[in-house]
Amino acid sequence: MEPILIEISWEVANKVGGIYTVLKEKARYIQEKFKNNYYLIGPFLPNKSFSDFSALPIPYEFEPIIDEVKKFGIDVYYGEWLIESRPKCFLIDYTRFLENINNLKYELWAKYRIDSLRTGDDYNHPIAWCKAVSIFLKCFLDKVPNKIILHLHEWLSGSVILFENLQTPSIFTTHATVLGRSMAESGLEFWEHLSIMNPDEEAYKFAVEAKHMVEKMSARKATFFTVISRVLAIEAEHILGRKPDFILPNGIDISKFPTIEEISYAHRVNREAIREFILYFFSPYYKVELKNSLFYFISGRKEIKNKGIDIFIRSLGELNKKLTDSDPNIFAFIFVPSEVIDVDHSIFHNLTVYRNLEEKIEDLVPEIKSRLVHFLIHKEKISSETLFSKEEFLEIQKIIKQLKTDSKFPISTHILNPQDEILQLLLSVGLDNRPENKVKVIYYPIYLHRGDGFLNLDYNEAIIGCHVGVFPSFYEPWGYTPLESAISGVITITTDLTGFSDYLQTITYFDKEYPGIYIIGRKNKRGAEVVEELSEVLLKIARFSKAERVQNKLEARRLASLCSWDNLISNYFDLYSAALQR
Repeated sequence: MEPILIEISWEVANKVGGIYTVLKEKARYIQEKFKNNYYLIGPFLPNKSFSDFSALPIPYEFEPIIDEVKKFGIDVYYGEWLIESRPKCFLIDYTRFLENINNLKYELWAKYRIDSLRTGDDYNHPIAWCKAVSIFLKCFLDKVPNKIILHLHEWLSGSVILFENLQTPSIFTTHATVLGRSMAESGLEFWEHLSIMNPDEEAYKFAVEAKHMVEKMSARKATFFTVISRVLAIEAEHILGRKPDFILPNGIDISKFPTIEEISYAHRVNREAIREFILYFFSPYYKVELKNSLFYFISGRKEIKNKGIDIFIRSLGELNKKLTDSDPNIFAFIFVPSEVIDVDHSIFHNLTVYRNLEEKIEDLVPEIKSRLVHFLIHKEKISSETLFSKEEFLEIQKIIKQLKTDSKFPISTHILNPQDEILQLLLSVGLDNRPENKVKVIYYPIYLHRGDGFLNLDYNEAIIGCHVGVFPSFYEPWGYTPLESAISGVITITTDLTGFSDYLQTITYFDKEYPGIYIIGRKNKRGAEVVEELSEVLLKIARFSKAERVQNKLEARRLASLCSWDNLISNYFDLYSAALQR
Protein backbone atom coordinates (compact mmCIF):
# COMPACT_ATOMS: atom_id res chain seq x y z
CA MET A 1 0.00 0.00 0.00
CA GLU A 2 1.28 3.44 -0.95
CA PRO A 3 2.08 5.87 1.89
CA ILE A 4 -0.28 8.73 2.74
CA LEU A 5 0.77 12.31 3.45
CA ILE A 6 -1.52 14.51 5.54
CA GLU A 7 -0.71 18.22 5.88
CA ILE A 8 -2.34 20.06 8.76
CA SER A 9 -2.59 23.84 8.86
CA TRP A 10 -4.92 26.55 10.15
CA GLU A 11 -4.55 28.10 6.69
CA VAL A 12 -5.99 25.26 4.62
CA ALA A 13 -8.93 26.85 2.77
CA ASN A 14 -8.49 29.79 5.16
CA LYS A 15 -6.42 32.69 3.80
CA VAL A 16 -4.66 34.41 6.68
CA GLY A 17 -1.00 34.83 5.74
CA GLY A 18 1.94 33.45 3.80
CA ILE A 19 1.48 29.80 4.75
CA TYR A 20 -1.68 29.75 2.64
CA THR A 21 0.49 30.65 -0.38
CA VAL A 22 3.12 28.02 0.45
CA LEU A 23 0.55 25.23 0.76
CA LYS A 24 -1.38 26.34 -2.31
CA GLU A 25 1.62 26.60 -4.63
CA LYS A 26 3.38 23.37 -3.70
CA ALA A 27 0.19 21.26 -3.63
CA ARG A 28 0.51 20.41 -7.34
CA TYR A 29 4.00 18.98 -6.87
CA ILE A 30 3.00 17.00 -3.77
CA GLN A 31 0.03 15.51 -5.62
CA GLU A 32 2.26 14.42 -8.49
CA LYS A 33 4.37 12.53 -5.96
CA PHE A 34 1.67 11.04 -3.70
CA LYS A 35 -1.13 10.83 -6.31
CA ASN A 36 -4.46 10.24 -4.52
CA ASN A 37 -2.79 9.68 -1.16
CA TYR A 38 -2.36 13.36 -0.33
CA TYR A 39 -4.80 15.08 2.02
CA LEU A 40 -4.94 18.36 3.93
CA ILE A 41 -6.73 19.21 7.16
CA GLY A 42 -7.98 22.69 8.01
CA PRO A 43 -10.57 24.36 10.24
CA PHE A 44 -14.23 24.51 9.32
CA LEU A 45 -15.23 28.18 9.58
CA PRO A 46 -18.95 28.54 8.71
CA ASN A 47 -18.74 32.12 7.40
CA LYS A 48 -15.59 31.55 5.37
CA SER A 49 -14.86 27.95 4.41
CA PHE A 50 -17.32 27.42 1.58
CA SER A 51 -15.81 30.19 -0.56
CA ASP A 52 -12.57 28.17 -0.67
CA PHE A 53 -13.98 24.66 -0.42
CA SER A 54 -16.28 22.38 -2.40
CA ALA A 55 -17.88 19.44 -0.57
CA LEU A 56 -17.73 15.94 -2.11
CA PRO A 57 -19.34 12.61 -1.23
CA ILE A 58 -17.37 10.87 1.52
CA PRO A 59 -15.36 7.91 0.15
CA TYR A 60 -16.56 4.63 1.64
CA GLU A 61 -13.19 3.92 3.31
CA PHE A 62 -13.51 7.14 5.36
CA GLU A 63 -17.13 6.69 6.42
CA PRO A 64 -16.29 4.61 9.54
CA ILE A 65 -13.76 7.25 10.64
CA ILE A 66 -16.17 10.14 10.26
CA ASP A 67 -18.94 8.17 11.98
CA GLU A 68 -16.60 7.39 14.87
CA VAL A 69 -15.58 11.00 15.51
CA LYS A 70 -19.22 12.13 15.47
CA LYS A 71 -19.53 10.34 18.82
CA PHE A 72 -17.16 13.04 20.16
CA GLY A 73 -19.31 15.84 18.73
CA ILE A 74 -16.97 16.44 15.79
CA ASP A 75 -18.37 17.15 12.32
CA VAL A 76 -15.97 16.53 9.44
CA TYR A 77 -16.47 18.02 5.96
CA TYR A 78 -14.75 16.25 3.08
CA GLY A 79 -14.11 17.88 -0.30
CA GLU A 80 -11.73 19.83 -2.51
CA TRP A 81 -9.74 22.92 -1.67
CA LEU A 82 -10.59 25.27 -4.53
CA ILE A 83 -7.09 25.98 -5.77
CA GLU A 84 -5.62 25.01 -9.14
CA SER A 85 -4.64 21.46 -8.18
CA ARG A 86 -7.87 20.91 -6.17
CA PRO A 87 -6.36 18.67 -3.48
CA LYS A 88 -8.66 16.66 -1.21
CA CYS A 89 -9.08 17.99 2.29
CA PHE A 90 -10.95 17.52 5.55
CA LEU A 91 -12.34 20.62 7.27
CA ILE A 92 -12.99 19.90 10.93
CA ASP A 93 -15.61 21.66 13.04
CA TYR A 94 -14.20 22.28 16.50
CA THR A 95 -17.00 24.35 18.09
CA ARG A 96 -17.89 21.52 20.48
CA PHE A 97 -14.49 21.92 22.18
CA LEU A 98 -14.74 25.67 22.64
CA GLU A 99 -17.37 24.98 25.30
CA ASN A 100 -14.75 23.17 27.39
CA ILE A 101 -11.69 25.21 26.41
CA ASN A 102 -10.49 25.48 30.02
CA ASN A 103 -10.31 21.68 30.27
CA LEU A 104 -8.09 21.62 27.16
CA LYS A 105 -5.87 24.32 28.61
CA TYR A 106 -5.54 22.35 31.82
CA GLU A 107 -4.66 19.22 29.83
CA LEU A 108 -1.75 21.05 28.16
CA TRP A 109 -0.69 22.48 31.51
CA ALA A 110 -0.71 19.08 33.20
CA LYS A 111 1.27 17.40 30.40
CA TYR A 112 3.66 20.16 29.31
CA ARG A 113 3.35 23.07 31.76
CA ILE A 114 1.90 25.34 29.07
CA ASP A 115 0.60 28.41 30.92
CA SER A 116 -2.45 29.80 29.09
CA LEU A 117 -4.01 32.00 31.78
CA ARG A 118 -3.53 35.16 29.71
CA THR A 119 -4.84 33.87 26.39
CA GLY A 120 -7.84 34.88 24.30
CA ASP A 121 -9.72 33.70 21.23
CA ASP A 122 -6.63 33.85 19.00
CA TYR A 123 -5.27 31.01 21.15
CA ASN A 124 -8.52 29.28 22.13
CA HIS A 125 -9.80 28.58 18.61
CA PRO A 126 -6.64 26.88 17.26
CA ILE A 127 -6.29 24.82 20.46
CA ALA A 128 -9.92 23.62 20.29
CA TRP A 129 -9.43 22.78 16.61
CA CYS A 130 -6.22 20.86 17.35
CA LYS A 131 -8.03 18.74 19.93
CA ALA A 132 -10.69 17.82 17.36
CA VAL A 133 -8.02 17.10 14.72
CA SER A 134 -6.04 14.88 17.13
CA ILE A 135 -9.14 12.73 17.79
CA PHE A 136 -9.85 12.52 14.06
CA LEU A 137 -6.27 11.46 13.30
CA LYS A 138 -6.26 8.84 16.06
CA CYS A 139 -9.31 7.24 14.46
CA PHE A 140 -7.76 7.63 11.00
CA LEU A 141 -4.56 5.86 12.07
CA ASP A 142 -6.54 3.07 13.73
CA LYS A 143 -8.60 2.32 10.62
CA VAL A 144 -6.24 3.06 7.69
CA PRO A 145 -3.43 0.49 7.30
CA ASN A 146 -1.14 2.58 5.03
CA LYS A 147 2.04 4.21 6.27
CA ILE A 148 1.08 7.76 7.15
CA ILE A 149 3.17 10.96 7.48
CA LEU A 150 1.76 13.96 9.36
CA HIS A 151 3.10 17.39 8.44
CA LEU A 152 2.06 20.20 10.80
CA HIS A 153 2.61 23.90 10.15
CA GLU A 154 3.18 26.53 12.86
CA TRP A 155 2.11 26.57 16.51
CA LEU A 156 -1.53 26.80 15.43
CA SER A 157 -1.50 23.12 14.46
CA GLY A 158 1.31 21.94 16.74
CA SER A 159 -0.81 20.84 19.67
CA VAL A 160 -2.34 18.11 17.48
CA ILE A 161 0.66 15.97 18.47
CA LEU A 162 0.57 17.23 22.05
CA PHE A 163 -2.99 16.09 22.80
CA GLU A 164 -2.58 12.58 21.38
CA ASN A 165 0.43 10.28 21.15
CA LEU A 166 -0.05 9.51 17.45
CA GLN A 167 2.00 6.47 16.46
CA THR A 168 3.28 7.68 13.08
CA PRO A 169 6.09 9.92 11.82
CA SER A 170 5.32 13.61 12.38
CA ILE A 171 6.93 16.75 10.97
CA PHE A 172 6.58 20.16 12.61
CA THR A 173 7.48 23.20 10.50
CA THR A 174 7.73 26.69 11.88
CA HIS A 175 7.70 29.56 9.39
CA ALA A 176 8.58 32.16 12.05
CA THR A 177 8.90 31.80 15.81
CA VAL A 178 6.22 33.44 17.91
CA LEU A 179 8.76 35.00 20.26
CA GLY A 180 11.14 36.14 17.51
CA ARG A 181 8.37 37.98 15.67
CA SER A 182 7.11 39.61 18.87
CA MET A 183 10.55 40.76 20.00
CA ALA A 184 11.45 42.16 16.60
CA GLU A 185 8.19 44.09 16.22
CA SER A 186 8.66 45.65 19.67
CA GLY A 187 11.76 47.43 18.41
CA LEU A 188 14.23 45.30 20.37
CA GLU A 189 17.55 44.70 18.60
CA PHE A 190 16.60 41.07 18.35
CA TRP A 191 19.79 39.49 16.99
CA GLU A 192 21.96 41.06 19.67
CA HIS A 193 19.95 39.37 22.43
CA LEU A 194 19.40 35.99 20.80
CA SER A 195 22.31 34.05 22.28
CA ILE A 196 22.10 35.48 25.82
CA MET A 197 18.37 35.57 26.56
CA ASN A 198 16.15 33.05 28.37
CA PRO A 199 13.39 32.42 25.80
CA ASP A 200 10.77 31.22 28.28
CA GLU A 201 11.23 34.31 30.46
CA GLU A 202 11.16 36.61 27.44
CA ALA A 203 7.90 34.99 26.28
CA TYR A 204 6.23 36.18 29.51
CA LYS A 205 7.54 39.72 28.98
CA PHE A 206 5.91 39.83 25.56
CA ALA A 207 2.71 38.04 26.69
CA VAL A 208 3.15 35.15 24.23
CA GLU A 209 4.06 32.43 26.73
CA ALA A 210 1.28 30.00 25.76
CA LYS A 211 1.90 30.16 22.00
CA HIS A 212 5.65 29.99 22.55
CA MET A 213 5.39 26.89 24.73
CA VAL A 214 3.05 25.13 22.28
CA GLU A 215 5.57 25.85 19.54
CA LYS A 216 8.51 24.75 21.68
CA MET A 217 6.93 21.48 22.81
CA SER A 218 5.67 20.70 19.28
CA ALA A 219 9.17 21.19 17.87
CA ARG A 220 10.61 18.88 20.50
CA LYS A 221 7.98 16.14 20.26
CA ALA A 222 7.79 15.90 16.45
CA THR A 223 9.81 13.22 14.72
CA PHE A 224 11.32 15.89 12.48
CA PHE A 225 11.60 19.62 13.10
CA THR A 226 11.98 21.87 10.05
CA VAL A 227 12.25 25.57 9.20
CA ILE A 228 12.17 27.58 5.97
CA SER A 229 15.61 29.22 5.99
CA ARG A 230 19.08 29.19 7.53
CA VAL A 231 18.28 32.54 9.16
CA LEU A 232 15.30 30.99 10.95
CA ALA A 233 17.29 27.85 11.82
CA ILE A 234 19.68 29.89 13.99
CA GLU A 235 16.78 31.68 15.67
CA ALA A 236 14.73 28.50 16.23
CA GLU A 237 17.62 26.59 17.79
CA HIS A 238 18.10 29.34 20.39
CA ILE A 239 14.41 29.94 21.08
CA LEU A 240 12.91 26.45 20.79
CA GLY A 241 15.91 24.43 21.93
CA ARG A 242 16.11 22.05 18.98
CA LYS A 243 18.29 22.24 15.91
CA PRO A 244 16.16 21.84 12.77
CA ASP A 245 16.55 18.54 10.91
CA PHE A 246 15.71 19.98 7.49
CA ILE A 247 15.52 23.41 5.84
CA LEU A 248 12.60 23.82 3.41
CA PRO A 249 13.01 27.07 1.41
CA ASN A 250 9.79 28.53 0.04
CA GLY A 251 9.43 28.32 -3.73
CA ILE A 252 7.36 30.25 -6.21
CA ASP A 253 5.24 29.05 -9.12
CA ILE A 254 6.87 30.82 -12.07
CA SER A 255 4.02 29.84 -14.40
CA LYS A 256 1.79 32.35 -12.58
CA PHE A 257 3.99 35.25 -13.68
CA PRO A 258 4.76 36.73 -17.13
CA THR A 259 7.66 35.27 -19.07
CA ILE A 260 10.76 37.38 -19.77
CA GLU A 261 9.30 38.12 -23.22
CA GLU A 262 5.96 39.22 -21.73
CA ILE A 263 7.37 41.34 -18.90
CA SER A 264 8.19 44.39 -21.04
CA TYR A 265 4.68 44.57 -22.52
CA ALA A 266 3.01 43.96 -19.14
CA HIS A 267 5.15 46.70 -17.57
CA ARG A 268 4.11 49.27 -20.21
CA VAL A 269 0.40 48.46 -19.98
CA ASN A 270 0.25 48.56 -16.19
CA ARG A 271 2.59 51.56 -15.95
CA GLU A 272 0.08 53.52 -18.06
CA ALA A 273 -2.73 52.54 -15.67
CA ILE A 274 -0.63 53.78 -12.75
CA ARG A 275 0.15 57.03 -14.57
CA GLU A 276 -3.54 57.66 -15.16
CA PHE A 277 -4.23 57.07 -11.46
CA ILE A 278 -1.49 59.52 -10.45
CA LEU A 279 -2.89 62.15 -12.82
CA TYR A 280 -6.33 62.22 -11.25
CA PHE A 281 -4.86 61.85 -7.74
CA PHE A 282 -2.65 64.95 -8.01
CA SER A 283 -3.79 66.99 -11.05
CA PRO A 284 -6.66 68.83 -9.28
CA TYR A 285 -3.99 70.33 -7.00
CA TYR A 286 -1.00 70.92 -9.29
CA LYS A 287 0.69 69.79 -12.49
CA VAL A 288 2.58 66.49 -12.19
CA GLU A 289 5.45 65.50 -14.46
CA LEU A 290 5.16 61.84 -15.43
CA LYS A 291 7.50 61.55 -18.41
CA ASN A 292 10.57 61.67 -16.20
CA SER A 293 9.26 59.70 -13.24
CA LEU A 294 9.77 56.34 -11.50
CA PHE A 295 7.44 54.27 -9.33
CA TYR A 296 8.76 52.69 -6.12
CA PHE A 297 6.65 50.52 -3.80
CA ILE A 298 6.56 48.58 -0.56
CA SER A 299 3.94 45.99 0.38
CA GLY A 300 3.05 43.50 3.09
CA ARG A 301 1.36 43.28 6.47
CA LYS A 302 1.27 46.37 8.65
CA GLU A 303 4.25 45.38 10.77
CA ILE A 304 6.01 48.73 10.88
CA LYS A 305 9.30 47.49 12.32
CA ASN A 306 9.42 43.89 11.06
CA LYS A 307 8.66 44.77 7.44
CA GLY A 308 10.93 47.82 7.49
CA ILE A 309 8.11 50.24 6.67
CA ASP A 310 9.66 52.77 9.06
CA ILE A 311 13.06 52.47 7.32
CA PHE A 312 11.43 52.81 3.88
CA ILE A 313 9.62 56.02 4.86
CA ARG A 314 12.66 57.58 6.53
CA SER A 315 14.80 56.68 3.50
CA LEU A 316 12.27 58.33 1.20
CA GLY A 317 12.53 61.44 3.37
CA GLU A 318 16.32 61.46 2.86
CA LEU A 319 15.93 60.73 -0.86
CA ASN A 320 13.60 63.73 -1.15
CA LYS A 321 16.45 65.94 0.13
CA LYS A 322 19.08 64.39 -2.17
CA LEU A 323 17.25 64.52 -5.50
CA THR A 324 18.05 67.48 -7.76
CA ASP A 325 15.87 69.19 -10.36
CA SER A 326 17.43 67.08 -13.12
CA ASP A 327 16.61 63.80 -11.34
CA PRO A 328 13.37 61.86 -11.99
CA ASN A 329 10.30 62.46 -9.87
CA ILE A 330 9.65 59.53 -7.54
CA PHE A 331 6.13 58.31 -6.80
CA ALA A 332 6.26 55.84 -3.91
CA PHE A 333 3.35 53.50 -3.21
CA ILE A 334 2.71 51.98 0.21
CA PHE A 335 0.54 48.92 -0.50
CA VAL A 336 -0.13 48.08 3.15
CA PRO A 337 -3.70 47.24 4.26
CA SER A 338 -4.79 49.23 7.31
CA GLU A 339 -7.91 50.20 9.20
CA VAL A 340 -9.82 52.71 7.11
CA ILE A 341 -12.69 54.96 8.11
CA ASP A 342 -14.04 55.52 4.61
CA VAL A 343 -13.13 56.00 0.97
CA ASP A 344 -11.81 59.50 0.25
CA HIS A 345 -14.84 60.61 -1.74
CA SER A 346 -13.08 63.69 -3.14
CA ILE A 347 -10.48 61.49 -4.83
CA PHE A 348 -13.14 59.06 -6.01
CA HIS A 349 -15.17 61.99 -7.38
CA ASN A 350 -12.11 63.38 -9.20
CA LEU A 351 -11.59 59.98 -10.80
CA THR A 352 -15.11 60.16 -12.24
CA VAL A 353 -14.54 63.71 -13.48
CA TYR A 354 -11.21 62.75 -15.03
CA ARG A 355 -12.79 59.84 -16.89
CA ASN A 356 -15.70 62.03 -18.06
CA LEU A 357 -13.14 64.46 -19.45
CA GLU A 358 -11.34 61.62 -21.23
CA GLU A 359 -14.60 60.42 -22.78
CA LYS A 360 -15.47 63.93 -23.94
CA ILE A 361 -12.06 64.38 -25.57
CA GLU A 362 -12.35 60.92 -27.13
CA ASP A 363 -15.66 61.93 -28.74
CA LEU A 364 -14.06 65.08 -30.14
CA VAL A 365 -10.89 63.41 -31.47
CA PRO A 366 -12.07 62.98 -35.11
CA GLU A 367 -13.14 66.64 -35.34
CA ILE A 368 -10.02 67.93 -33.57
CA LYS A 369 -7.82 65.83 -35.88
CA SER A 370 -9.51 67.34 -38.93
CA ARG A 371 -9.07 70.89 -37.61
CA LEU A 372 -5.44 70.23 -36.67
CA VAL A 373 -4.62 69.01 -40.18
CA HIS A 374 -6.31 72.11 -41.64
CA PHE A 375 -4.33 74.47 -39.37
CA LEU A 376 -1.05 72.77 -40.19
CA ILE A 377 -1.61 72.83 -43.95
CA HIS A 378 -2.55 76.51 -43.92
CA LYS A 379 0.07 77.37 -41.30
CA GLU A 380 -2.53 78.96 -39.08
CA LYS A 381 -1.94 79.65 -35.39
CA ILE A 382 -3.12 76.84 -33.15
CA SER A 383 -4.68 77.56 -29.73
CA SER A 384 -7.30 76.03 -27.51
CA GLU A 385 -9.81 78.62 -28.78
CA THR A 386 -9.25 77.64 -32.42
CA LEU A 387 -8.92 73.90 -31.79
CA PHE A 388 -12.29 73.75 -29.98
CA SER A 389 -15.56 75.46 -30.79
CA LYS A 390 -16.94 77.81 -28.13
CA GLU A 391 -19.57 75.25 -27.16
CA GLU A 392 -17.01 72.43 -26.90
CA PHE A 393 -14.61 74.56 -24.89
CA LEU A 394 -17.43 75.55 -22.52
CA GLU A 395 -18.44 71.92 -21.99
CA ILE A 396 -14.83 70.98 -21.19
CA GLN A 397 -14.53 73.88 -18.74
CA LYS A 398 -17.73 72.77 -17.01
CA ILE A 399 -16.31 69.27 -16.52
CA ILE A 400 -12.99 70.61 -15.19
CA LYS A 401 -14.76 72.88 -12.69
CA GLN A 402 -16.30 69.78 -11.07
CA LEU A 403 -12.89 68.77 -9.68
CA LYS A 404 -12.71 68.98 -5.90
CA THR A 405 -9.69 69.99 -3.83
CA ASP A 406 -9.03 70.05 -0.10
CA SER A 407 -6.85 72.37 1.96
CA LYS A 408 -4.29 69.56 2.34
CA PHE A 409 -2.62 67.67 -0.47
CA PRO A 410 -3.81 64.04 -0.74
CA ILE A 411 -1.66 61.24 0.68
CA SER A 412 -4.04 58.27 0.93
CA THR A 413 -6.87 56.93 -1.22
CA HIS A 414 -8.89 56.47 1.98
CA ILE A 415 -9.73 58.43 5.09
CA LEU A 416 -7.62 57.14 7.96
CA ASN A 417 -7.39 57.74 11.66
CA PRO A 418 -5.18 60.85 12.03
CA GLN A 419 -3.05 58.79 14.47
CA ASP A 420 -2.36 56.10 11.85
CA GLU A 421 1.31 55.22 12.39
CA ILE A 422 2.27 55.19 8.71
CA LEU A 423 0.56 58.55 8.16
CA GLN A 424 2.36 60.02 11.16
CA LEU A 425 5.73 58.70 9.92
CA LEU A 426 5.20 60.25 6.48
CA LEU A 427 4.38 63.67 7.91
CA SER A 428 7.25 63.53 10.39
CA VAL A 429 9.83 63.30 7.56
CA GLY A 430 8.17 65.97 5.41
CA LEU A 431 6.50 63.65 2.90
CA ASP A 432 3.26 65.62 2.71
CA ASN A 433 3.03 65.71 -1.12
CA ARG A 434 3.72 69.42 -1.54
CA PRO A 435 4.28 70.38 -5.22
CA GLU A 436 7.99 71.05 -4.65
CA ASN A 437 8.65 67.55 -3.23
CA LYS A 438 10.59 65.36 -5.64
CA VAL A 439 9.27 62.32 -3.75
CA LYS A 440 5.51 61.98 -3.53
CA VAL A 441 3.80 59.16 -1.66
CA ILE A 442 0.49 57.35 -2.19
CA TYR A 443 -0.65 55.34 0.82
CA TYR A 444 -2.95 52.57 -0.48
CA PRO A 445 -4.44 51.00 2.69
CA ILE A 446 -6.60 48.30 1.08
CA TYR A 447 -5.93 45.03 -0.71
CA LEU A 448 -5.39 45.66 -4.41
CA HIS A 449 -7.97 44.18 -6.75
CA ARG A 450 -9.35 45.02 -10.17
CA GLY A 451 -12.59 46.44 -8.86
CA ASP A 452 -11.26 48.59 -6.02
CA GLY A 453 -12.26 51.83 -7.77
CA PHE A 454 -8.80 53.43 -7.82
CA LEU A 455 -5.94 51.63 -9.55
CA ASN A 456 -8.25 48.77 -10.53
CA LEU A 457 -5.27 46.42 -10.81
CA ASP A 458 -4.57 43.24 -8.91
CA TYR A 459 -1.38 43.06 -6.87
CA ASN A 460 0.78 41.34 -9.50
CA GLU A 461 -0.35 43.80 -12.19
CA ALA A 462 0.40 46.79 -9.97
CA ILE A 463 3.91 45.71 -9.03
CA ILE A 464 4.90 44.83 -12.59
CA GLY A 465 3.91 48.38 -13.56
CA CYS A 466 6.40 49.77 -11.03
CA HIS A 467 10.16 50.14 -11.35
CA VAL A 468 11.49 49.26 -7.88
CA GLY A 469 10.19 47.08 -5.02
CA VAL A 470 11.65 47.99 -1.61
CA PHE A 471 11.53 45.51 1.30
CA PRO A 472 13.98 46.59 4.06
CA SER A 473 12.76 43.92 6.49
CA PHE A 474 14.09 43.56 10.01
CA TYR A 475 12.34 40.23 10.66
CA GLU A 476 11.57 38.09 7.61
CA PRO A 477 12.35 34.36 7.94
CA TRP A 478 11.74 33.95 4.20
CA GLY A 479 10.38 36.88 2.17
CA TYR A 480 7.70 36.20 -0.44
CA THR A 481 7.19 39.89 -1.29
CA PRO A 482 10.73 40.51 -2.59
CA LEU A 483 10.63 37.15 -4.39
CA GLU A 484 7.34 38.07 -6.14
CA SER A 485 8.75 41.48 -7.02
CA ALA A 486 11.92 40.07 -8.57
CA ILE A 487 10.16 37.30 -10.49
CA SER A 488 8.00 40.06 -12.04
CA GLY A 489 11.13 41.65 -13.50
CA VAL A 490 11.17 44.51 -10.99
CA ILE A 491 14.40 45.83 -9.48
CA THR A 492 14.19 44.64 -5.88
CA ILE A 493 15.77 45.71 -2.59
CA THR A 494 15.85 43.41 0.43
CA THR A 495 18.10 42.92 3.48
CA ASP A 496 20.62 40.48 4.88
CA LEU A 497 18.09 39.40 7.52
CA THR A 498 15.73 37.67 5.10
CA GLY A 499 15.81 33.95 4.41
CA PHE A 500 15.30 34.68 0.71
CA SER A 501 18.47 36.78 0.36
CA ASP A 502 20.49 34.34 2.47
CA TYR A 503 19.40 31.43 0.28
CA LEU A 504 20.33 33.25 -2.94
CA GLN A 505 23.76 34.14 -1.62
CA THR A 506 24.47 30.48 -0.84
CA ILE A 507 23.58 29.14 -4.30
CA THR A 508 24.56 31.75 -6.90
CA TYR A 509 26.70 34.74 -7.79
CA PHE A 510 25.48 38.36 -7.92
CA ASP A 511 26.40 40.58 -10.86
CA LYS A 512 28.30 43.47 -9.26
CA GLU A 513 27.37 45.94 -11.99
CA TYR A 514 23.73 44.90 -12.42
CA PRO A 515 22.76 42.95 -9.29
CA GLY A 516 18.99 43.15 -9.95
CA ILE A 517 18.35 42.31 -6.28
CA TYR A 518 20.10 44.71 -3.89
CA ILE A 519 20.82 43.40 -0.38
CA ILE A 520 21.35 46.11 2.23
CA GLY A 521 22.84 45.39 5.64
CA ARG A 522 20.54 45.36 8.68
CA LYS A 523 22.09 42.78 10.98
CA ASN A 524 23.60 44.49 14.03
CA LYS A 525 23.15 47.92 12.42
CA ARG A 526 21.32 50.92 13.86
CA GLY A 527 18.39 52.55 12.08
CA ALA A 528 20.17 55.73 10.92
CA GLU A 529 22.90 53.69 9.26
CA VAL A 530 20.37 51.53 7.43
CA VAL A 531 18.35 54.59 6.35
CA GLU A 532 21.46 56.22 4.85
CA GLU A 533 22.46 53.06 2.95
CA LEU A 534 18.96 52.52 1.59
CA SER A 535 18.51 56.16 0.54
CA GLU A 536 21.81 55.96 -1.39
CA VAL A 537 20.65 52.80 -3.20
CA LEU A 538 17.31 54.46 -4.03
CA LEU A 539 19.18 57.49 -5.38
CA LYS A 540 21.53 55.32 -7.43
CA ILE A 541 18.61 53.48 -9.04
CA ALA A 542 16.81 56.77 -9.72
CA ARG A 543 19.82 57.91 -11.76
CA PHE A 544 20.10 54.73 -13.84
CA SER A 545 19.83 55.01 -17.58
CA LYS A 546 17.03 53.06 -19.21
CA ALA A 547 19.55 50.43 -20.37
CA GLU A 548 20.86 50.02 -16.81
CA ARG A 549 17.32 49.56 -15.48
CA VAL A 550 16.60 46.91 -18.12
CA GLN A 551 19.78 44.97 -17.26
CA ASN A 552 18.85 45.02 -13.57
CA LYS A 553 15.29 43.88 -14.30
CA LEU A 554 16.58 40.90 -16.27
CA GLU A 555 19.02 39.97 -13.52
CA ALA A 556 16.30 40.24 -10.85
CA ARG A 557 14.18 37.82 -12.85
CA ARG A 558 17.11 35.40 -13.28
CA LEU A 559 17.87 35.30 -9.58
CA ALA A 560 14.24 34.86 -8.55
CA SER A 561 13.77 31.99 -11.02
CA LEU A 562 16.29 30.00 -8.97
CA CYS A 563 13.61 29.84 -6.27
CA SER A 564 11.02 28.08 -8.42
CA TRP A 565 9.19 25.12 -6.90
CA ASP A 566 10.66 23.04 -9.72
CA ASN A 567 14.03 23.49 -7.99
CA LEU A 568 12.99 23.53 -4.33
CA ILE A 569 10.32 20.85 -4.02
CA SER A 570 13.06 18.19 -3.79
CA ASN A 571 13.75 19.37 -0.22
CA TYR A 572 10.25 18.21 0.74
CA PHE A 573 10.66 14.89 -1.03
CA ASP A 574 13.94 14.23 0.79
CA LEU A 575 12.17 14.97 4.07
CA TYR A 576 9.25 12.65 3.32
CA SER A 577 11.63 9.86 2.28
CA ALA A 578 13.44 10.24 5.61
CA ALA A 579 10.10 10.14 7.45
CA LEU A 580 9.08 6.90 5.72
CA GLN A 581 12.42 5.29 6.54
CA ARG A 582 12.03 6.31 10.18
